[in-house]
Amino acid sequence: MRKLRHRCGERTIFGLVHGLAFFTISFAGSWLAWADSSSSRPQNPKPVLTIPVKCEIGRSCLVQKLVDHDLGQARRDYRCGTLTTDGHDGIDIRLRTLADMEQGYQVIAAASGTVLRTRDGEPDISVQLRARVDGREAGNGVVVDHGDGWQSQYSHMKRGSILVKPGQQVAPGKPLGLIGMSGNAEFPHLHFSVRHQGITIDPFTASRQGSACDAAADGSGLWNVEAKRALRYNPTAIISVGLSSIKPEKSVISQSNGRAMSNPREPIFLWADVMGAQPGDMQSFTIRGPDNKAIHSQQLIVQKGGLSWFAFIGKRAPASDWPLGRYTGSYSISRKGVMIAEATAHNLMK
Repeated sequence: MRKLRHRCGERTIFGLVHGLAFFTISFAGSWLAWADSSSSRPQNPKPVLTIPVKCEIGRSCLVQKLVDHDLGQARRDYRCGTLTTDGHDGIDIRLRTLADMEQGYQVIAAASGTVLRTRDGEPDISVQLRARVDGREAGNGVVVDHGDGWQSQYSHMKRGSILVKPGQQVAPGKPLGLIGMSGNAEFPHLHFSVRHQGITIDPFTASRQGSACDAAADGSGLWNVEAKRALRYNPTAIISVGLSSIKPEKSVISQSNGRAMSNPREPIFLWADVMGAQPGDMQSFTIRGPDNKAIHSQQLIVQKGGLSWFAFIGKRAPASDWPLGRYTGSYSISRKGVMIAEATAHNLMK
């Protein structure tokens, strides 16, 4: 196999979310040089793409980041919103928790073609816990050639999951591996990118990265009808919520993923990880005990918002300790008096 080369011009973006520093994902196109497809092949039309993952968009997974169309230091997605980071060259379809990654969700070929490159063996470790990922920012993944200079790349896949080899023909829907957290990633997701003759193409517009955004764009681009419907633009969504006895952190590594609350003398926290919250949005938190009565309710106004917003409330244990049983946490976010998203979580005190 030819050596996998590092593409120049990669940048890592840093941001502050609810007072906590966190790393966004470096651009996964920093891997696997895009092979020259200018050989004497028949001229093919633009590929028609299917959803590149086997998960239910909006339930088991969600689209969190889009291609950045601003050529400066600002950020603009294809709808002129801010669901991207500076220079981001693909779309990120993420799982909600590490438990979801361990359950296993397939990455599949978005269109027919020939496998050009693969990489496997990179660990699924948050970039926050790794010293260096130089030259391997995309982690484990696959590049597929669709003909006439069109290629797609599937990055950050799970170690040991790659199912295809260079030279292999793949059809739409062919399993390539599993969604993972390898390379420069801080949560489990697929970074899916498309290029034509080496230039990044936004699959939602079929135009080059940096082309003008359009607030009314329908997002059809290169997607087939089913993908267009499933991947419709959603500026705000709840990534995950949870109940914990330990003060939660933004990092998905530190979230409880539903582990039992084993000490009735410890506080109870309800946390929420939200995509696309805006300043002034109202958050409502409620924790209910085993008898379904509210033990704590609180409202908080979003101060900064952004691509990822993390917030939580907590309640100290009463003098008589928490009763054993099932606790429920409810979270909702409203904008200008209209609720736009809600979610619940459950955990056991035992």
